[in-house]
Formats: sequence, structure tokens, C-alpha cells
Amino acid sequence: ENRAFLSGHTARVWDVATTRRGELMASCSGDGSVRLWKGPEMNLESNQTPEAILKGHEGDVYTVYFHPGGNHFVTGGYDKTLKLYDIRTGQIVRTFEGHNSSVSRAIFNPRGNLIISGSKDSTIKCWDVLSGLCVKTFSSHLGEVTSVELNSSGSMLLSSSKDNSNRLWDLALGKPIRRYKEHQNTSKNFIRSSFGPRECVIIGGSEDGFVYIWDRDTKSVVQKLGPCDGPVYNAQWNTKKSLLASCGYDGVVRTWCFNPSQIESSGPQMPNGS
Repeated sequence: ENRAFLSGHTARVWDVATTRRGELMASCSGDGSVRLWKGPEMNLESNQTPEAILKGHEGDVYTVYFHPGGNHFVTGGYDKTLKLYDIRTGQIVRTFEGHNSSVSRAIFNPRGNLIISGSKDSTIKCWDVLSGLCVKTFSSHLGEVTSVELNSSGSMLLSSSKDNSNRLWDLALGKPIRRYKEHQNTSKNFIRSSFGPRECVIIGGSEDGFVYIWDRDTKSVVQKLGPCDGPVYNAQWNTKKSLLASCGYDGVVRTWCFNPSQIESSGPQMPNGS
């Protein structure tokens, strides 16, 4: 059921995020702005007015992510920078500079003391929130980094890149642990991967129209879901609903019949989406 239309951006919307409690949502766009919306008040019966329209970047804003504490959020974009905003004032608290190309994704760790960013310059950087300094740079990818994600404890980092690989990193050591391949990610914007059920599988999109599922430890593809009509940009597992959803080029959000307890390493299965 469609609950609300949030209009106002004048270019494509690249990313959305919500606070942990869902009381606030943020959207970022190619129009260079970030818009904040009140979550509980969204409905189809009235025009939705953003709580704030914030413009701090030059060019597209590709990523937005809320701090675990709920009072700040981070953005990244075409201008190669990350910006930390105070929600209460709408002001930029800090700007993080160091990437040599646009920032495709930025997230906080669970403690909220680090920001992890992925960039078109093929690197991943870890930033100290208080000082604004880059404390680590990961540079094993050979192509643009299209996404970064942490596991629930914040100890493992998952990244996707246009070098046709997803990589798992030990965040503390800054070293890659495993590499996941066989999918296609060389040209499309922001094909992403994520942790699946119990964090024992890796789920990712692909340019060939399939959702790929890898065994986290063996690195083998245990299932392929699809095909879809065009590239799959992202797939996410909803723990509360035990539901796998994907989205892609064809404009369709699909939900999949996926039971992690039935994964067999003997070969891929291809159930239909709905």
C-alpha cells in the first residue's frame, strides 16, 4: 500500500534513510539538496512539506545516513566530500575531505564514532567523527566502490565495487578477508550488496538481472534469484518479516521466496519473484 508521495526534489532521488525509531526520514538528490520529512505524519490525503531543505554540497548528493543517536546525519556526493549535519539546527558540523572522486556511500558504525565511506576513487575510508580525520584507508578494490555496509557488531565491513567483486573486511585490521564473485558489476551506478539472514550469507545485485546469494564463509554462490528485466541494483533481507526484497532497472520491487535454512551448496536454485 502506498502511504504517501513526498515530492519536491527537482532531479533523481539517489538515497533515502530513516532514524532508528522512524520519526524522521531524509532524502538526497541530484538537485544538490537533502530534505527531511516527519515519518509518522506521512499520508496520501495532504501535501507533504519537508521539515527542512538543506544545501551544503556542490552537485549531486548520493548518500545520506543517520547517526545511531538520532541527532546527526552524514551525506556524501559528487563534490568528493562528506558532511556531518546537526538535525536540530540544520547546520553543517564538519566536512570530511580526502577522497579523490565522488562519494557513493557513507555510513556510521554502531557506536557512532566512525564514518565509513566508499568512493569512485576505488577506496574506502574510515573517519573519526570528532576530529574529522581519516584514520584508515582500504585500497584493495580495482574499480569504483559502489556500496559499504557493516554487520550488526560493526566488526566486519562488506563492500561492492565495479571490479566485479564484493569484499568482506576485518574493520579493525583493515584487511580483506574474502572476495565474492560470479556476478556482474562493471558499469551501472550503485549496485550494492548486504548481509543476509544471521549474517551467514551475502546478498547482492547484478547487471545480469539476478540476485546472487553467497555463503559468507565458503564464498560459493548458493542461490541465484531471477531473472529480472534488467540489472538488479540492491537486495535486502528483512529479519522481522523474513522477507527478501530486490529493486532494479525495471522499476519493480520484488519479494522472493527464500528460506535460508534450505540453502544447498550442490547448485543454484532459481525461484520466481513476485
